[in-house]
Amino acid sequence: MVRKLKSSKPAGNQADIVKQAQVMQQQMLQIQEELKTKEVESSVGGGAVSVKANGQKEIIEIKLSDEVIKDAANDKQMLEDLILTAIKDAMAKAEELAESEMSKVTGGINIPGLF
Repeated sequence: MVRKLKSSKPAGNQADIVKQAQVMQQQMLQIQEELKTKEVESSVGGGAVSVKANGQKEIIEIKLSDEVIKDAANDKQMLEDLILTAIKDAMAKAEELAESEMSKVTGGINIPGLF
């Protein structure tokens, strides 16, 4: 014999679930807008190359030191590697920032395709 537990609330009240989903969606849209203004930065090669990205993983600035530009004439591959490393690091930081901000809404639940 299987007994069902009685609850004081109706199980799975769909109207409440839809309302909560709409509130969560609005919060996520607000966070995505805020992420446009938040920045992360990566600096490599002792400051030779620095890259800034926003929380939506858009590169917004790349700076090269005068010294690395002079050295680039002799070592183009080194400059390319430094730039690539700085961009990858900035993107990883932007991803981490976005995940951190979104987890405030999702409670740490990973929702595929969210960001």
